[in-house]
Amino acid sequence: MGRPPAVVLLGPGILALALSGAARAQEPATPPPPAGGQGHTGARVHELLPDIGRIGAEVGAAGGPSWNPYGVGAGWQVGAFIDLPLARNRAGRLSYEILLGLSGGRGGAFTITDPLAYVANLARGASPADALAGPPRAPYVVRRDVRTRLRLLDVSPFALKYTLTGLDHVRLRPYLTAGLDVALAATDEQGASPAAVAATPVDAALGEGGRAPELDARGIPAGEGNLDLGGHAGVGLEIRISRGLSLNLDYRAASVGGRHVLHAASSVLGFHW
Repeated sequence: MGRPPAVVLLGPGILALALSGAARAQEPATPPPPAGGQGHTGARVHELLPDIGRIGAEVGAAGGPSWNPYGVGAGWQVGAFIDLPLARNRAGRLSYEILLGLSGGRGGAFTITDPLAYVANLARGASPADALAGPPRAPYVVRRDVRTRLRLLDVSPFALKYTLTGLDHVRLRPYLTAGLDVALAATDEQGASPAAVAATPVDAALGEGGRAPELDARGIPAGEGNLDLGGHAGVGLEIRISRGLSLNLDYRAASVGGRHVLHAASSVLGFHW
C-alpha cells in the first residue's frame, strides 16, 4: 500500500523546520565580548602575565671603558647579558641575570728584576752590584722595563637585578644588580721599549724560568691564566626608547680574587620581549 499524500508532505516539512531551528540556535544572540589583556596605556609596557605578549625579559650588549686590576689601569670592556623576570610588586620588579664580560688593557711601564739572570751573573764571577746592573758589567740583563698586557674574562652565572618602575611615566627605570662571578685572568709582560728586550737567547731562556718579585707585589697572576671566584655589584639607568628597545647607562664593580677590583662603565643596548 502507498503512503497517504498528507504523510508524504508532512515529513519533509518537519525536517525543514528542524534544520531551520538548529541554524537559528547556532547564531550568537549578542556580539562576542572584547578580548582581554589590554594592559595599561602610556609608557608602561606589558610585563609579566596576565598581560599578553610580553614577559619582561631582556637581552643586551654592552661596551665602554674599564679600570683594570693588577696595576694595568684604564682599558676597554665589552659584555652581554640576559635578564629573566622572577617577580614584581608596586615599586619594581626582580629579575635573574646571567652576565658575560671581557676586558683588557696594557699598563704603564715598570721595572722588573729577573732573579735567575742575577744568579747567573753571580755565577760568572760578578759582584752583587755588578750582577744587578747587568751589561756591560755582567753578561746577562737583570732589570728591564715592561708593560703588563691583560685579558680578563668575567662570567656571572647567578645575579639578581631589581628595577624600579616608579618613573615609567617618563620612560626611566633605575636598577641595582649584584651577583657571584668567576674570573679568568691572562697576563703577559711585554718590553716597554726595544732596549728592554733580552739581548741574547740566553737572557730570554733565563727570563722564562724566573718570577720577578715586582710581579708578585702587584698581584699579577703567574702562568697562562688564573681562575678566581668573586662577585659584583652595579647600578644603572634604563632609558626606554620603545616597548622593545632601551638604552642603558651602567656601572659595575667586580671583585677579582678578593684583593683586586675591576671597574666597568657601559653603554648598553637592550632588547625587550
